[in-house]
Amino acid sequence: MNGEASDQSMSMGRPVKNRSRSDPNLERIRLQISDPEKPSSILRRHSALTQANLLTYLRDTRTHIVKELYDTECSYVDQLRIVVHKYLRPLKNPEHAGLVDPLLVDEIFFQIPEILNHHESFFEALKDRMDTWDNRQKVGDIIVNSFAKQPVIDTYTAFINNWKTAKEAIRIATNVKPSFAKFLESASREHKGKLTLDALLIMPVQRIPRYELLIKELLKHTHVDHPDHRLLVQAQGEVHDLAMKINRMEQETEAAEFQQNRLREVEGIIDGLTGLLHADRVFIRYDFVTMINQLGAKKERCLFLFSDILIITTIKRRSGTMRKPSQSITHSSLGYLTLESNKYKLLMKISLDDLEIIKPSPSSTRKIVIEKEHLEQDLQTLEKIATLSNTLMTSHQSLLEVVRDMIDSLQQQLAADEKSTNINTDPYYTRLDLSVTTEDGLENMVVLFWSAEKRLAWERDFCDTKEKLAVSGHRRAPPEFLKALPIRKTRAGLQFTCAAPTLDLNAFSLRDVWVCNSDGYVGQVCILSLQPEPEVTSCNGVCNARILCVASVPALSQSSVDAATRRMAFKGTRPSDACAMPSALDDSEDSLLDMQPPSNRHSTMQIDSDSSDDETDTGTLDSTDEDSKSQQSRELLIITQEPPQEESLATASTAAAAAGNSPQQSTMWLGTEDGCIHVYNCNDNIRIKKNKVRLQHSAAIQCIIYLDNKVFVSLANGDLAAYRRDSAGGWETSKPSTITLGSATTPITRMLAVQGKLWCGCQNNVLVFNPCTLSVEQTFAVCSDVSRAVLHMASFGYGVWASVQNSAVIKLFHSLTYECIMEANMAPSVAKMLAGCNDIIRQHKAACLRITALLCCKDLLWVGTSAGVILNLAIPHLTASATPYPVLAPNVAGISHGHTGHVRFLTCVEMTPKKHLTAKTKQASKGRSVRRRGSISVASRVLVISGGDGFEDFQHFASNDSAGRDDSTNHLLLWQV
Repeated sequence: MNGEASDQSMSMGRPVKNRSRSDPNLERIRLQISDPEKPSSILRRHSALTQANLLTYLRDTRTHIVKELYDTECSYVDQLRIVVHKYLRPLKNPEHAGLVDPLLVDEIFFQIPEILNHHESFFEALKDRMDTWDNRQKVGDIIVNSFAKQPVIDTYTAFINNWKTAKEAIRIATNVKPSFAKFLESASREHKGKLTLDALLIMPVQRIPRYELLIKELLKHTHVDHPDHRLLVQAQGEVHDLAMKINRMEQETEAAEFQQNRLREVEGIIDGLTGLLHADRVFIRYDFVTMINQLGAKKERCLFLFSDILIITTIKRRSGTMRKPSQSITHSSLGYLTLESNKYKLLMKISLDDLEIIKPSPSSTRKIVIEKEHLEQDLQTLEKIATLSNTLMTSHQSLLEVVRDMIDSLQQQLAADEKSTNINTDPYYTRLDLSVTTEDGLENMVVLFWSAEKRLAWERDFCDTKEKLAVSGHRRAPPEFLKALPIRKTRAGLQFTCAAPTLDLNAFSLRDVWVCNSDGYVGQVCILSLQPEPEVTSCNGVCNARILCVASVPALSQSSVDAATRRMAFKGTRPSDACAMPSALDDSEDSLLDMQPPSNRHSTMQIDSDSSDDETDTGTLDSTDEDSKSQQSRELLIITQEPPQEESLATASTAAAAAGNSPQQSTMWLGTEDGCIHVYNCNDNIRIKKNKVRLQHSAAIQCIIYLDNKVFVSLANGDLAAYRRDSAGGWETSKPSTITLGSATTPITRMLAVQGKLWCGCQNNVLVFNPCTLSVEQTFAVCSDVSRAVLHMASFGYGVWASVQNSAVIKLFHSLTYECIMEANMAPSVAKMLAGCNDIIRQHKAACLRITALLCCKDLLWVGTSAGVILNLAIPHLTASATPYPVLAPNVAGISHGHTGHVRFLTCVEMTPKKHLTAKTKQASKGRSVRRRGSISVASRVLVISGGDGFEDFQHFASNDSAGRDDSTNHLLLWQV
C-alpha cells in the first residue's frame, strides 16, 4: 500500500516530499541496484517495506531529473528562437540591409536555424512524454532518435567548425560598423536574459555536455529492469561521442587563440614586421644562427619558423653584443628573457613553398645525435635513481656504488664522443644548405647552427611543417573562374556523360576536348576548342546509344614500342617502377647543385642589413677548391646541355597522316551502352567522317583506359578485354584477350592507371591488376558495405582518392601499401555552400548528396557532387615508404561557381601551346633559369572543365536574375589553374 500511495501522489507539479531516507540500508541498496553488474534479485533480499521505499525514491528522483531535462530544453529552445527572430531575421530584412553584408550574416548564424529545427522537434517529443508521464515512461528512445541522426551530428559539427569564424566576424563587423554594434546592443536589451550575441551563440557548444550529465544522472536513478535503462545506455553513448567532438573543437579554438597571441608578441619585437597575424599561421620555433653572404662574410641572424613562412632578422643586443641562448625554444614559450635582450630587424620573409633543403643531414649525423640523446636520457634516469635511492631506509650502499659507476661511465662516453666527432664545431655537422625560388631562379642560402643537435631539430621541424603545409590548402589562391559556357547546340533532353582531351594537337598547337552527351537513344560529341577563346565548335551525333565513356589513346611511337625493353634494363626494378627512376644526368645535376657555394653565384636575396649598426661581421668563409670545381662543372653542365631535339607530336601526326599510316595518329575511343566501341582519329571532323573502327561487345562498355601499350575495356558482364597492337602497329581488334574479373551483378565500374598497375573498381573492392601478366595481384575493400560500388577514382603521386555509390565520403589510399590514410565527408562543406539557397532545395540536395566526379590537377583534388557544388582540397604529399602518415583533417574549400544539378564530369587540358612551351624551355636552359632540383621547367596553364546541368553562382542566390532560366541547359564551367 505504501508503494501504491506513493505512485498516486507523484506528479510533475507535486513531487513526493516524504522520501524514505531514514532507512540505513536504503542508500547502499540504491547504489547496488544502479550498478548494471548486480542482479535484480537484490530487492528480494530485503523486506517488502524496504523495496517499496527504494522504488519510490528511484521513481521520485528520476522524475525530477526528467523535469530538469524538460525545463532546460525549453529554455534552450527559447534562446535559439531569440537568435533567429531577434537577430538573424531582422538582419536579413531589407530594412537593415546596410548594417552588414548578407554573406557575413550567413557566416555569423551558420547552422543556427537547422539546430533550432532539430531541438524544436526534440522538445515537442519530450513534451508529449511529459504530458503522459508515469513510472514506466521512457525518454531514452527520443534522445537516441534525436541525436543519433547523421544530419544532427553534421549540423553540430559544421556549427562548431564555423564557431571561431563567426566570433571573428562579429568582432570585425562591430569594429568596422558602429551601427551594427548599436543594433546588437539594442537587441540584447529587448529579450529577457539580456545576453549578448556571443553568449547566445556559445549555447550550442555548452548544450551537448549538459545532456551528457543529465543522462548520466538519469541512468543512475533508473533500475536495470526499467524499459528505459537500455535506451538510456545507448543515448549516453551517442551523446558522449558528440560531446567529445565538441570538446576537441573547443580545444582547437583555444589553441588557435593562443597562437594568435603569440603571433602578436613576435610581431611586436621585430622592427619592420607587419601583417604577421593570420588565422591559420602557427609559430613553430626561433633559432640564432650564422649566415654567409655573397662575399663569404658571416653574419649573425635569427630564424623565426612559422607554419607557412620563414622570417630572417638581424640581431643586436641592447647593450651592444648579442646574447646567445642556452637552447632553442620550441612550442612551449617564446623565451622572452633571451629575445627581449636583443633587437631584431626584418630582413626577409620567405614562403615555405619557395624554400627547400638542398641536402638533408647525413645518416651518420642523425645516428650520432640520436646516440647522444639516448646517453643523456640514460644519464638523467640514473641521476633520478641515485636521488631516489637516498630515500631508502634499508642499506643501499652497493646500489649507490653501481649507479655512480654507471653515471661516471656515461659521462666519460659522452665526453669522448664529443671530442672524437667534433659534432658541435665541425661545419660538416652544423651547416645547412637551403634553396630559395625567386623571380630570377634558384638562390642558395648557407646557414650555420651552433650545434648539430639544433641543426637536426630545426630540419625535423621544417620537414614536418612542410608536410602539414602540403596537406593544408589555406595558403592557396582559389582557381580563377573564366566563364560559364552554355551548350545550346544540343537537342533538349541530352545530358553530359563524359569528356576527355585529345592527344594530337590542332592548328593552334593545342588540344581539343571531346565532350559526350546522350539521352539513351542517341550519342552526341561536342568539340571544345581553346583558341582564340574556349568555344564549342561543333556538336554531332555519332551513334544511336548512350555514350558511357571516352578515352584518348596515343599513336604508335618508338618510345612506346621500346618502353618495356627500357624498363627491364634496370636490374632488380619492377617494370612498373622503371619509368620513375632518375637518369644519370639527373643524379649528377643534383649532386653538383648540392655542392654549389652561394658565394660564387649572383644572388638577389638580402642577407646583409641596410644599416651597419645592426650587425657585425664575424669572419669570412673561403670556398674550397672542390667547391670551385663543382661550380665550374655545374655552369658547364647548365650552359652546354641542350634539350634533346625531338619532332613535335603535331608534326609527327601530320606527316603520318599524309603518309596514310593510321597507327601514327592518336585516336579517341568511345564506349556505348549497347556494347559498341567507336574509334576516331583525334583530328577527324566527326561531322563529315564516320568512325574509323567499330568494335562490338556482348555487354555495355563501362570504362576504357590506355596502359602499357594496351587498351583495356571493362564490360558490364564483369569481363575485362585487352587490345594489343599487331606487327604493323595497328590494333588487333578481332581477338582481344578477355579476363573475367567480376560478374553481371558485380562488374568493373571504374578503372585507373596507378604506378604502372590497373586499379579496377569491382563492387566495394579494388582489384590491382598487372597489365603485363594480365592477373590480379592484390584486392582490398574501399568500404564494408558490399551494396556500394566504387564509382570514382583519381590519383596523384602515391595517393589514390576513391568514392563509392550513394556516398558523400572520399577516402585516400596509398598506392603501394593500399592502406587507407584518411577520409573526408563532403556533406558539411556542401551544406555551407548551400546555406543561402531555398530551404526546400537545400534539404533535398542534402538528403541525396553523393560524389559524382573526382579529378587531381596541380596538387588539388577537385570533387564534383550531386548538389552541383564543386569542392577543392589540397593533395597531401606522400612518399613511397610505408611509414605512418599523420592523419590530418583536410581543408575542404567550396568553389563559388557550380551547377544547378549534378556535376556530370571533371576533366583538364593544358592551355599553353606546345610550340611556345618548347621555345620557352630552350630559352630557359640557355639563360640558366634553374628551378627546383636543378631541372628546367616552365609553368603551364591548365584549364579545368566541369560539365553539368545548369549554372549556379552560390555567392549570389538572391541577386541572380537568371536563376532557374537555364537550369536544364548543359553548361561547361571553365577555371584556369
